[in-house]
Formats: sequence, C-alpha cells, structure tokens
Amino acid sequence: MKKTLNKYIKEIIKTGSSAVKFIDPKKVMVGNWVRLKCQFGCDAFGTRLTCPPYSPTPEYTRQMLKEYSSALFFTYKYPALKERKKRQSIRRILAKLEREMFLDGFYKAFAMGAGPCNLCPEKCDLTKPCLHAELARPSLEACGIDVYATAKNAGVNLKVVKSYKDTPTYCCLLLVE
Repeated sequence: MKKTLNKYIKEIIKTGSSAVKFIDPKKVMVGNWVRLKCQFGCDAFGTRLTCPPYSPTPEYTRQMLKEYSSALFFTYKYPALKERKKRQSIRRILAKLEREMFLDGFYKAFAMGAGPCNLCPEKCDLTKPCLHAELARPSLEACGIDVYATAKNAGVNLKVVKSYKDTPTYCCLLLVE
C-alpha cells in the first residue's frame, strides 16, 4: 500500500506540508475527553456543521477507523495570524486529495483537517444542509481524535503552542483502503 500512495505523498508535499507519515489506523488514538476540549475551549462549538455536536462522535470514529487499513498523517505550519485563511486552503487541499484518490479507485478515501471550518464567512445556518459539503470535512479533534498521541504514533513531534506568537502546526489525516 505504501508504494501505491507515493503519488499522493508527493502531492501533499507540493501543497506545503511540513511532514507526511504513514500511520496504521489502529494507531490513531481517539478519546472521549477530546470533544470536551471543543465544548469547553472553542468558540465554534455548536456553530458549525463540522464541529460537535454535529461531527462524528468518538465512538463512531473508533468504529469507522476499523474499516481502514492505511492512513496518511500530515502537517502544515502557518503563522498564527493567518490561521483562518490557511485552514480554508487546507480544507480545499483535503477535498481535492480525497477526490483524486476516489477517482483513482480508492473509493473509501476520507480526509479530516484541523480546527473549525471557515469555508463560509459567517457561522453555519444549522437549519439547512452545509453550503460546501463537497469541501467541508470535520477536524480530527471534532471527531474525538487525540492529535498529540496520534502524531507521536506517526513519528511526528508536536509541541503545544504557548503563545499567539508561536507558529501552530495543523494536522490532517487521510484514511485509505
């Protein structure tokens, strides 16, 4: 599988990723506590269709991961002040990669990004379907994925951002079967 995915690794690197690693989906760590960080720490909680309580639950994510045999874990580093615009770009990159993989025969390919979706300039209208369903994907955190433990399992050294002056690292996951 690794050799088959080299095309996509090259594509991810071209988009500016700072690290791309193979990871067994069994090593993607999911914790119930992660969604609490969304609920009690993120101002997007309950305001986006890609965020809790609308995103997949940790239990659903655990079960879904069992349906995949391979994954790519990759990161992007961006200055904190540009994070909202860059996350939009990341979502577009993820959707493009996922679609390309689907068209190449990896019909189960599914991508997850980082942080709250910002494809729309305002908060989601929660009474209507997503206006950008073809691009919007939940973040790892929204699905209960422990990003720090998963990064460690993938061989990526993540550090906690301690200041708005620090450069955050955005983590993504592309599940493949």
